[in-house]
Amino acid sequence: MNKKKLPLTVLKALEPFVEMQGKIFTIEQPGKSLLLAKDKDPNSKFYYTIEKFEIQDGKDIFTVIQAPKDEKEVRGHAVRILGEDITTNFNAWVLLLENYSKVKSFFDDPILETYQAEFSSNFEFLDENAEKNPFHTTQILQLDYLLEKIGTRLIELSDDNNREENESIVAEISQIRENLPNRSQKWVVEQISNIYAKIAKQGVKFIKEFWAEGKKELIKNIVKGLIESGIDFMN
Repeated sequence: MNKKKLPLTVLKALEPFVEMQGKIFTIEQPGKSLLLAKDKDPNSKFYYTIEKFEIQDGKDIFTVIQAPKDEKEVRGHAVRILGEDITTNFNAWVLLLENYSKVKSFFDDPILETYQAEFSSNFEFLDENAEKNPFHTTQILQLDYLLEKIGTRLIELSDDNNREENESIVAEISQIRENLPNRSQKWVVEQISNIYAKIAKQGVKFIKEFWAEGKKELIKNIVKGLIESGIDFMN
């Protein structure tokens, strides 16, 4: 990603939202587009992309595609807007994401949310910029090894009753592993907490297998950067 692909006026217009990156949305590789922002929720299909920039009659014109369109339509919607309106337009999209996060619905899973909160409460970031900075390479390798072992063990514990759910969790683990080098520490911990919450919902056997205090302590120490050598999570 190269900020010099974008006009300086756009970078300045979006500057107030930089601190929200990782908290509400993520910035992805834009491909042929100029900018691609996605909802932080990995299960969400919401996005905001600046597809094209042109000058007409001396005015900056941008082609923007976003989903949701507004509070009434979740589908993608393309619009051409003036450069001076980029801030207002992007802010409206961010507000939609925030409102989705706040609204209570029948689709919320309070049990999963409780496990997520319990697991994530174990972590303390020593890096004051954990919402922006990735883990150090040693921590990345340790977390990758840890996640690989978790995925392998989940498959070993699968049966006809939980195979589909476990395969879904393993797929999510693969996504986290791919993103370890380019996501913030906080994002990684949030995703791992989500994985552990889904594991806990599998039942007592899985809680005993993956939530043992020593194993949670190991993960906490990786996040704190207190483990320098190799680890063996499953033993």
